[in-house]
Amino acid sequence: MRAAGSPVRALALAACLAVPALVLPAAARAQAPERPLPSLASAADDALSRALAEGRLSEAEYALERARSLFQLSRVRREFGDVERPARRDATLLLRDLAARKRGLAGPERELAEALLARPDDGDVPIGNGWNGVPEAAGSPVCSLLPGTGLCVHWVDTGPDAPSPDDVDPANGVPDWVDLTLATWENAWAQEVAAIGYRTPLPDGVLGGDDGLDVYVDDLGSDGVFGYCTSDDPGVDDPGDFDVWAYCVVDDDYAPGQFGSAHTPQEFLEVTSAHELNHASQFAYDWLEDLWLLEGTATNVEETVYPAVDDNVVFLRDVSPLTAPGSPLDRSGFGDSEYGSWIFWRFLEETIAGGDPTIVREVWERADASAAAAFGDQYSLQAARTELAERGHAFRNLFARFATANRLRDYDDAATAGYPVPPRTAAYGIGPRNRRIAWRPWRIDHLAARFFSFQPSSASPANARLRLDFRLPRHGARATVVVVNRDGTMLRKRLNQGASGRIRWGAPFGRREVARVHLVLTNGSVRTACWRAVGPPSYSCLGRPLDDGRVFSFNAQLVRL
Repeated sequence: MRAAGSPVRALALAACLAVPALVLPAAARAQAPERPLPSLASAADDALSRALAEGRLSEAEYALERARSLFQLSRVRREFGDVERPARRDATLLLRDLAARKRGLAGPERELAEALLARPDDGDVPIGNGWNGVPEAAGSPVCSLLPGTGLCVHWVDTGPDAPSPDDVDPANGVPDWVDLTLATWENAWAQEVAAIGYRTPLPDGVLGGDDGLDVYVDDLGSDGVFGYCTSDDPGVDDPGDFDVWAYCVVDDDYAPGQFGSAHTPQEFLEVTSAHELNHASQFAYDWLEDLWLLEGTATNVEETVYPAVDDNVVFLRDVSPLTAPGSPLDRSGFGDSEYGSWIFWRFLEETIAGGDPTIVREVWERADASAAAAFGDQYSLQAARTELAERGHAFRNLFARFATANRLRDYDDAATAGYPVPPRTAAYGIGPRNRRIAWRPWRIDHLAARFFSFQPSSASPANARLRLDFRLPRHGARATVVVVNRDGTMLRKRLNQGASGRIRWGAPFGRREVARVHLVLTNGSVRTACWRAVGPPSYSCLGRPLDDGRVFSFNAQLVRL
């Protein structure tokens, strides 16, 4: 049974400042305002974006054309001009944007939207990834026989969408690629749903032959798409319906000619399947959640299920807390930053939960907007904050630990997978000729950080001492110092300001013992006025952060013991 309404928006509006949520009484839930639609997925500044900004396209019309550009880019360009090709991994988000807004379309535009969201086997679909009337293969679908795994893979054996007919291992009348696809999804299901406990994707009645999750094999590479999950659930047209069923589509071979050779076809299939299955499960909690939660957790689960592939490291090298520490963690619609945020969920899994991935699932349980919701449907940042508070962690302190781990690349896979080295805002050499760094003010946005370093000069005396003074803003601010000794040992110290916001800290700084001192300044504020922003870029709960651009100041001085 689907949720007729959601308590979240009354709750979240009452908790705009990110106060931990409480379940509201029924009378209050009944008065909850309609939830605003999530921000549109990030896109280039192209002809479609300009048409939206200038009011020539409504959000629904824009979502339609952006989704159409996944499969008919040349036709969209003929109509609008310089339209960028969508990113390979954005199909799920672009189709979500369309599904969420298609009730704002009518006539031929509505029909086009329905065609884009239709399954490949849905008759003669003239657009999107339809099989264009080609019937399913005689043996299709092949379904999992594992208990509790409601999963079926569909394919065709003729036409451009057909996988290779090779049927060698095992020789069972099913193409080897289809066998591999089913085995890969079974493995992802066993880890994500059975072991970690993510919710089973919602049943879809008899679509696809039964009510299980349907996965379609298609030639996605010709359109530059890795894979996607979307929904043809009638509930997508209901503004009070936040849990919907899904179906998913993967490529028919992940050929190097289409996808490159960074990974093998099987490895591309593996991480895409793990990622998209997580989306199908997310749709059973809240398909309209904030982008950084949707994509960050789905990208992180790739690392959990297939840790050796490391395809998600590419997002760390783009816009992520490692490469762009000054960009807020929950910022979406900015250079695929919602994907780069996966490192935060990896930090929670590795450091806070000691390798237990259920911590991320428990965040999703707090963000649950379905009829089964137990925590009042919290928005993304609120759900993370309250889950961590339940585990005894103040978010501002945890965020300081997270930023420090990023500065040190303190992750299990950092060295072998080639995590990028975070940039420093400034580096200072301190010695007898440069004994003092005057007060330096730096502005830091919410959920962002700045990194500094201090290094003793070759002339610094052995008994030198470094003294740092700080002035920190009131909400969420933390300063963390890391003393790196020449023998490789490190001392980490988080400094909490007093009522005045001022701190003084000192430590030995002799050149023979100390190699450098890192300073990590973090703005861990979670104060947000919800449902007030128009994006992209956007933040948690379409919110307007209340503590962006706060001023952090410090000075440094060399003194003798």
